[in-house]
Amino acid sequence: MAVNVSRFHELFRYQSRAPVADLLKDMEVLSRLDARAEGQRRALEWTGWSTALPGGVIAMVTYGVWAGAVDRDEITEAGAQLLKVTGVVGGTLLVVGLLLFLLRYTLKPRDLDNRRYGLAQVLLRRLEMDLAPGAPVRLKLDLRAPDVLDKRVKQDMVGWWNTDFFIDPWFTLETRLADGAFVRIRMVEQVQKRERSKTSASGKSRTKTKRKGFARLEVSVRVKPERYPGLERLKSRATSATRLPRKVELERVRVAAGRLSLRARLSDEWVARPGREPGEPESPVFWKKALEKDDASRTATMMLLSIYQVLGYTRRSAKLLAARGRREPA
Repeated sequence: MAVNVSRFHELFRYQSRAPVADLLKDMEVLSRLDARAEGQRRALEWTGWSTALPGGVIAMVTYGVWAGAVDRDEITEAGAQLLKVTGVVGGTLLVVGLLLFLLRYTLKPRDLDNRRYGLAQVLLRRLEMDLAPGAPVRLKLDLRAPDVLDKRVKQDMVGWWNTDFFIDPWFTLETRLADGAFVRIRMVEQVQKRERSKTSASGKSRTKTKRKGFARLEVSVRVKPERYPGLERLKSRATSATRLPRKVELERVRVAAGRLSLRARLSDEWVARPGREPGEPESPVFWKKALEKDDASRTATMMLLSIYQVLGYTRRSAKLLAARGRREPA
């Protein structure tokens, strides 16, 4: 499915059910759109400063010279005309610079969070080897910022802080693996934006703002209950068998007949996969900082492997019991 660019720039959402190869092509399109927006915003910022700053200086200097000359009554008609032209030029440059900054702000929604489509790319490539050829994958992405207004769920006081609470279920990936298991991966980000105002003894009012949040990653697998009998009794084993990257917290384990689900909590500064950004030096210091961040793709992979470890144990136990039953004398 080709990305409808004009519609995407209205909604900033993506949803499709297609083979992995087609979805990866769409992710490349989103990557190019994002890179273009980043380049446009950088160019507008540079041009805006290059225009507004000298324009403001010219306007202020012209006004200062004009005011001083008028007070001393030392300005000629030609000088007044020159100052007027210079002032118009400076004011025009200043206005143009401010308009460029305004245009840069309007392009902000197009500057996507690279981690979001990046996570989709990594997981699609990793799952591809476990899918039947041409098997469809359902992918749903919400590439808007996590704190847009329609993601706000409530407003409340937290201590002395006026707090806005946001919940952003932005990522869903669903597919059926070659062995028949149905896999679902979801990611939800939660954000709190806090603000409070304080008036000092001198009467000055100051406003403080604070932002905090985290991400929840959930991986679930559905299988045929008759192939994995007794799975619903293995919650403690599933909990102990789960392996996650360092600092990632296992929040919840759910086990039922034919279903196993794990949920982990990551920092809001998670990465799709540690890697060097363009312009970053290839240095041990960089890699140390990169590896300290929660790796979402590695976490999802380890959760899926942990689930399959439990499913494998369940399958082996069922076969062992069946073999013992056949060996018992009639």
